[in-house]
Amino acid sequence: MKHKIIIATSLGVSSGIIFGLALKYLTPQPWSGRNIMYIKFPGEIFMNMTNSIILPLVVSTVISAVCNLSKSGPIGLMALCYYSMTTSIGIILSVVLTQNIRPGKLLNNENLTSNSTTKSFMTIDILLDLVRNLISDNLIKACFKQYQTVLEEPQNTTEVPIDEWIINYHDIPGTNVIGLVFFSLLLGIAANKLGEENRSLLNIIDSFSQAMMNIMHGIIMMAPIGAFFLISGRILEMQDFSLMFKQLGVYILTVFIGLILQGLLILPTLYFLMTRKSPYKIIMKLGPAFATAFGTSSSTATVPVTIKCLEEIGIDSAVLKFIVPIGATINMDGIALYETVGAIFIIQMRGLHFSLFKIIVVSITCTFSCIGAAGLPSGGYMMLIMVLNSIGVPVDDIALIIAIDCFVDRFRTTINIISDALGSGIISHLLANKYKQYKNSMPAEMQSLTNEVCK
Repeated sequence: MKHKIIIATSLGVSSGIIFGLALKYLTPQPWSGRNIMYIKFPGEIFMNMTNSIILPLVVSTVISAVCNLSKSGPIGLMALCYYSMTTSIGIILSVVLTQNIRPGKLLNNENLTSNSTTKSFMTIDILLDLVRNLISDNLIKACFKQYQTVLEEPQNTTEVPIDEWIINYHDIPGTNVIGLVFFSLLLGIAANKLGEENRSLLNIIDSFSQAMMNIMHGIIMMAPIGAFFLISGRILEMQDFSLMFKQLGVYILTVFIGLILQGLLILPTLYFLMTRKSPYKIIMKLGPAFATAFGTSSSTATVPVTIKCLEEIGIDSAVLKFIVPIGATINMDGIALYETVGAIFIIQMRGLHFSLFKIIVVSITCTFSCIGAAGLPSGGYMMLIMVLNSIGVPVDDIALIIAIDCFVDRFRTTINIISDALGSGIISHLLANKYKQYKNSMPAEMQSLTNEVCK
């Protein structure tokens, strides 16, 4: 019963594959588009519910996390720098892997997705649009539209350089996630400056964030049903199912290479450079936390176990009891890597021609979205839906990734745990002498009070 979501999702995925194959190969005539639409309808309702909850979840979680970070002094500042660094490293690693392995282009077949092309653009326009979307002029519009510069080639003239094309501006469909997260960061900082006399606002934000996470958990309970119908319909749309499995195999391999490099090489190297200590002594002590991660697929669920493991190692409890819970909310190295690989994979599958700089813009969007990724089972693909919406890429093919998400989710949650644990060790090492001097200078009563607050 503890693993009912995992078992149910696995059954939903496998049953959807079997059901789709049975309908595809055992029925005498090809399925029409309308009949496929009927099959996919319950899955579309599930996707609609998922899309409706993502925006309030991200905004409330980011505001709550920023409030907690901004009142923590040097520990919060170091944590923010560490999380930003590790997430950025994961994003860069994802771009390097996908641009070299190219899992979406390998075995690409027009039967799998519908090809389309992108409009002509200049690199500087993309950068300026990123800043314009970062500081949105209308928060309501940012919920469903984003700003984009469009270049139109002059008609009835000889060849004109692209920098002399007519410049137009359009609001294209897609959530402006960067602008909403940026506003949430500002609101979180401003709310924290109100002081304890206005603590009621912070309590409302925290309660709203928790309520959104509860709703998200309820929606995830419906994932097996949604996956069943989405995958069945997707199989009926494909003409070469075996080719898609080969392609997903390359995608899974790319994700696993990234996770292994991030969790067992890059993060340990960063820890060693900062502390001159062996990182694998910490990793080897995280066995119970890894077991919890594989069982629950949730970063949040592993927080108590991770704290207990790190306390036994000897890491300062005042540091880790702040770092680990906050890390479960905003430190999502595994999801960042998974989102970036998944987004670029779908872009490559659809034959969309994104330049390297535009891929970097997609990666930045993934980075911002990971800040609000709740530590819930299968929360990664929900953030991926938002990223694809924000860049104007259809989310139809997300069902293919959902098919293997319950398997990959456990491994990326493990990477999140490793990142939180090593981050706690780094920050504890950097603050060790300063924190000890600060505590020793306190009166005995104040030291006792500090210990109680930490607890």
